[in-house]
Amino acid sequence: MILNRKFILEGALQQKFAMDLTYSESQDQKGVIVFCHGFKGFKDWGCWQMVADYFVDNGFAFLKFNFSHNGMGLEDSVEFNALDKFATNTLGKEMQDIQSVEQFIVNELPTILPIINTDKIFIIGHSKGGVSALLYCTQYDTKIKKVCTWASPFDFHRSWNSKFIDKWRADGVQYIKNARTNQMMPLDISVLNDLDNNKEIYSLVNASQQLQIPYLIIQGTNDQAVKMEEFNLLKKYFSKAKTHVIDDANHVFGGSHPYEGSDLPEHTQELVRVTKDFFL
Repeated sequence: MILNRKFILEGALQQKFAMDLTYSESQDQKGVIVFCHGFKGFKDWGCWQMVADYFVDNGFAFLKFNFSHNGMGLEDSVEFNALDKFATNTLGKEMQDIQSVEQFIVNELPTILPIINTDKIFIIGHSKGGVSALLYCTQYDTKIKKVCTWASPFDFHRSWNSKFIDKWRADGVQYIKNARTNQMMPLDISVLNDLDNNKEIYSLVNASQQLQIPYLIIQGTNDQAVKMEEFNLLKKYFSKAKTHVIDDANHVFGGSHPYEGSDLPEHTQELVRVTKDFFL
């Protein structure tokens, strides 16, 4: 039987965030997977819960969470109702949130659910979450065994051109449209300042020289948000990584929000199968 527990953790700047753990009480426990959502993403998007169920069916516990500054509140929701937090989110804050999740797994989960195998921790990052996951695995003292990125950019900030940045500096804020909700989502000037101050820390070129654990890169060929050029850069710099390309898959591997199918999309089925085999 698939079970689910909800938790509230404290992350960057002591801000609380929602997390849920999907698991079973099977005796065959293969480890815990931490899932990091992307930019304008959230833990309950689309078919992510069906993805969680798939991994639990295959022996893992699956832990997904909302980053503390992703713009979501603490209640189960699909609406961005904390745009003031979204406006100040950074890769540094996301790494701190991942640290809170890992500390929970290592220090608290063995007492709460001793049946779960917390000796093996894996991490998946979708899109921007992939950048945060890679940076975390190279900059923090971590027990994570393997990392996998799904449709991750090589440089999350690549699309912020000079015209966009000049207006940002002039106005003190910029806006990104959310195509799903039609919200204009703010980015405070502090985000740009943080990027300027942490270019070396946020560099995946630097991270590629420091990563010590096995890494799998998965990319779809029809991704309009993260092009194949980004995948090729990840492949070039993380030269020891395993790679897998899914023909014609888009940025969300056939998923949508809301997702009303009874089975995972075909491309997502390939995505989770390849990821599972890598973790095993």
